[in-house]
Amino acid sequence: MKTKAVRLHGAKCVKLEEVDLPEITNEEVLVKVVSDTVCASTYKAVMQGSEHKRVPPDVALNPADTKCAEKSCRWEKR
Repeated sequence: MKTKAVRLHGAKCVKLEEVDLPEITNEEVLVKVVSDTVCASTYKAVMQGSEHKRVPPDVALNPADTKCAEKSCRWEKR
């Protein structure tokens, strides 16, 4: 199954990408996000990239994900 994800690639570099979701196990539930917000720490992570203490140093090679539901993502047309 595919979904859209806003992924952090580095400082001031976020991209909307289509990604594969892993198979859901019997212990998991798939939910659709209708609304979401970006908190101040997420904003700081985007602005600082790998310099932020919670962003992996290899974020350019392994982007960090912020997933959103395909139909509700406001970034879809940007």
